Amino acid sequence: MKEYFYKKEYKYMYLSLFCFNFANALIETFGTVMLYKAGLPIYLILLIYGLRFLITGLITPLFITISHKFGIAKCILISNIFSIINSYFMLNSRSIYANIVVFIIVMGCMGLSNPSADALSSRYVENEHRGRFNSFYFISKILGTVLASCLIAWGVISDNNIILFSLIIAFFILQYIIIIKIDYKPESKANTFKASIEYLVHSKSKYKIIYALRTNHIIERLFIPLYLYIILQDFAMFSVVIIVSLLFQIITITLIGKYADKNLKKSNNLVSNIKIVITAIYLFTKNKMIISFNKTLSDNFEKVYETSIQTSIQNIIKKSTEDKELLSTVGQMSLCFTEVFVFLLLTLMAKFIGEKVFYIIFILSIISTIAINFDIKSENKM
Repeated sequence: MKEYFYKKEYKYMYLSLFCFNFANALIETFGTVMLYKAGLPIYLILLIYGLRFLITGLITPLFITISHKFGIAKCILISNIFSIINSYFMLNSRSIYANIVVFIIVMGCMGLSNPSADALSSRYVENEHRGRFNSFYFISKILGTVLASCLIAWGVISDNNIILFSLIIAFFILQYIIIIKIDYKPESKANTFKASIEYLVHSKSKYKIIYALRTNHIIERLFIPLYLYIILQDFAMFSVVIIVSLLFQIITITLIGKYADKNLKKSNNLVSNIKIVITAIYLFTKNKMIISFNKTLSDNFEKVYETSIQTSIQNIIKKSTEDKELLSTVGQMSLCFTEVFVFLLLTLMAKFIGEKVFYIIFILSIISTIAINFDIKSENKM
């Protein structure tokens, strides 16, 4: 166990993720629900997220430029400032319609720090530790989200936003302070945007394809809470399901991290098959109890799946002869631009079919799970 804590960089990354996810839970876990509670229709929520990722994809290359001049921590600070502004809009939902353009821009600029996690991990984490490191990493994320979810549920139900918003600010700032401890400046690039676009367009690496396919998993993760809330129509019960499902994840993630270090190929196969089954359940039932229970299973294996797949992605980055920060940036750009296309498609569908768009989201997620597992197998054979 001690080898996953003996490096100070590991400890700081665990603490950083805890603080970030405590501060970011309002946006990440409750974001679509808060917008829906504010009166926005599903198709407009989908459009907002699509435009958000368009902005994120365009500004992501700035990560390399800013981090080269000022360090990765400054990218995180800038991103967290936008996240604080976004949290304010979420909590003051009456003003969302009036400030929707600003809201989209702010959400998009939050993505400036997206490549930082892959960049830091590929720099500091040793391959033989990567599986269980990611387990502890996601456990830190879960603990932060669980504590924040309890606070958010209390704040929203009691309409006491001042303490909630103050803690969100404090933890975003604390994350930046922690990252300073392991901050570094990537090597200079002459034209980061041009280099990123050229690699994105011309590279044959399955790395960017894997990231693009993850689009449908991220959309599923963002919108399953909204699906659950629509089914339950009870914010208190919705919050309980979210918190309970998060707590169960700690056990399963610990197990899969150890398994991934021993046999990454079998680990990917196992979690991919389980994820397909769990996602498919959403297609065949509208029973509140079954969906609530399946949300718990879904959360467990979504994080388990992320742990296994993230380990594979990080190994691909580590083994590559390409610049690690460039690969991390290109991966995020591939993800963002694919998200724009898929979100716009889903927005159009939702305008005509309403809540049935969730079934399209679940089907696309299943297809991506199969395709990612196939691509990872192909990449590992090379």
